[in-house]
Amino acid sequence: MTVRKRIVVVAFWVISIFAAGMWGHAQAPLPPREPRTAPSQGDLSTVISGNDLGFRIDSRKAGTPIGRFVVRINGQWVELEESVGVRRLTVR
Repeated sequence: MTVRKRIVVVAFWVISIFAAGMWGHAQAPLPPREPRTAPSQGDLSTVISGNDLGFRIDSRKAGTPIGRFVVRINGQWVELEESVGVRRLTVR
């Protein structure tokens, strides 16, 4: 086997291993979603906002804010429900 053929075989092998890993990762079950509860009136969560769109900070992880997107409807901040999400490949 020539050097060029070996390089081609190794390249295809590496690509196939990478593709198999990506496919296997896509088949892993999604973690359960934490329940979303409506904030109480006495909730003092910080909302970083514009006029009608904001981000409610629930906690921080290593200095990075963790929270949810909210919109203002009739003066109340309401949590968004995503219409597009991640699905497993086997779900129809």
